[in-house]
Amino acid sequence: MVYSVAGTENALSVFSIKQVNKYNLSKINHQETVMGINRRQFLFRTGALAAASFIPLAVSWPVTGWAAQSADSLVLGFSNEPSSLDPHWHIVSANAALTTYLFDRLVKSDNTQRPRPGLAKSWKVIDDTTWEFELQPNVKFHNGEPLTVDDVIFSFDRASHIVGSPFALRTYLHDKTVVKISDSVFRIKTAAPNPIVPNELATVAIISRSAAKATTADYNSGKAVNGTGPYKLVNYIPGNRIVLTRNENYWSDKPQWKEITIRPISADGARVAALLSGDVNVIEKVAPTDIARLKSNGAINLTRSVTNRAIFLSFDHGRKRSPFIRDNAGQPIDNPLLDLRVRQAFQLAIDTQLIVRHILTDAAEVASQLVPQGIFGHSNAIKPVRADPQKAKALLTAAGYPQGFRITLHSPNDRFIRDSAVAQAVAQMLSRVGIKTEVETMPSSVFYKRVTGDANGSDFSFFLVGYGSATGESSSPLRSLLHTIDKEKGFGSSNRSFYSNKKVDALIEQGLITLDDSKREALFSSAIELAIADVALLPLYHPINVWGLRKPLVYPGRSDEQTIAMDIGTTGSVESQK
Repeated sequence: MVYSVAGTENALSVFSIKQVNKYNLSKINHQETVMGINRRQFLFRTGALAAASFIPLAVSWPVTGWAAQSADSLVLGFSNEPSSLDPHWHIVSANAALTTYLFDRLVKSDNTQRPRPGLAKSWKVIDDTTWEFELQPNVKFHNGEPLTVDDVIFSFDRASHIVGSPFALRTYLHDKTVVKISDSVFRIKTAAPNPIVPNELATVAIISRSAAKATTADYNSGKAVNGTGPYKLVNYIPGNRIVLTRNENYWSDKPQWKEITIRPISADGARVAALLSGDVNVIEKVAPTDIARLKSNGAINLTRSVTNRAIFLSFDHGRKRSPFIRDNAGQPIDNPLLDLRVRQAFQLAIDTQLIVRHILTDAAEVASQLVPQGIFGHSNAIKPVRADPQKAKALLTAAGYPQGFRITLHSPNDRFIRDSAVAQAVAQMLSRVGIKTEVETMPSSVFYKRVTGDANGSDFSFFLVGYGSATGESSSPLRSLLHTIDKEKGFGSSNRSFYSNKKVDALIEQGLITLDDSKREALFSSAIELAIADVALLPLYHPINVWGLRKPLVYPGRSDEQTIAMDIGTTGSVESQK
């Protein structure tokens, strides 16, 4: 769907606070578009279920659905549908969570992404470039086949070469050679010292070598889904539900829940309504506008956790002519985003504090860089940029665009909390300084195919996207987003903007082979400082993810945003603070 921001007739959120009026955000009405229809249409089309999400905050909903659920089953409301059942296809949070149910990795990540034993019961450093791992004993795949080192070797090879993947796991495997010592012991040789091998192995699911001929389509049909994980696949109805049953022969602790049903519900209001009615037991990504209502409801527990994800704006750095940039008459022009002054103007035009405070209602933290404070590699030297529209206009004039130009901002409309509303606000702020911005939003399933593009770059010129560190520290976004694309070495796997800076590359590469933690962190911090000074991309915010659970269920939350049923229980803290 396309919104023209010139008149702001179709914007997406309402605010009555006076200070937002300078950006005309007060014209954004509260008909947040959901799956191509506005909230009023959504009410008429879905009836009472949708209407539930608009009951006044003080109303307490009765428990109507919990009793209908089996005591040993859970229904989870995911905000996004996994894009594939292939564990090597893509590691966005919905896919990664589903992979955790059906498959195992050599190394597990706890809820703060610290590495823990998984299929590998132990590991040790032999020398600077050699690690030794030992597999857990008596692990079997769902079809009864035993796990051996041969399956590990096969999995690494497949994950490194899967065709068409939006995110190549080769990023984490390109420098590794597996040497088989026995059926249960192997060594990993790295091309250079690599201090985070266990963190990297936590991204790769292990599959059976008997699936050597299986394609991604075979996984999506369910035919090839044969993991070692705590659950087995029962049924998959795309767009409707995924049903899993407990693996009674699981090698580790048996999960509490016998059956798990995952329901993809992309609309925020519909997820809340499903929780309140008892149609689901747990939902993720509670919208900021729904938190107060759920918190006041005696039947609901809330958990909140700051994520390691950054939501940011990405520029086309790679093309002289970019497909969605025009002059004010609508004619193609040379790409103005190649000029640092123009990118700085974008940076100064956008008030991230305002977005966090009034669109996300403080359910996020302003981002100055790609990882939040407290994550390894965060630079304390980088501070959020204060909006200055007048200076932005001056920079545009100095760059040769005194009247600005036209650009389209592309965004998913079902991937991040209030992503469409954020895109609309950004567009209005840019339009105010002369960068006349049109917004086009689409379902994430369409967005990620188009943003990946082809060898010539993304389909887009300017887009809103997010990235969470799969390894729990800053090397993941640095080498995936900011390093020059080098498929052979696994660099730039998510660099859809074709950004390239040799100084940034050198710092990242040196950091990746530096064993001393303090020196490595200094190198990574310097790399992000250079990239942010170059406005390689424009960080907006780090989301605070909120889960809603029907009592007595509780969940500790995770920094990687995943909803993992094995960690959902009926005891513990009701709400974990950030």
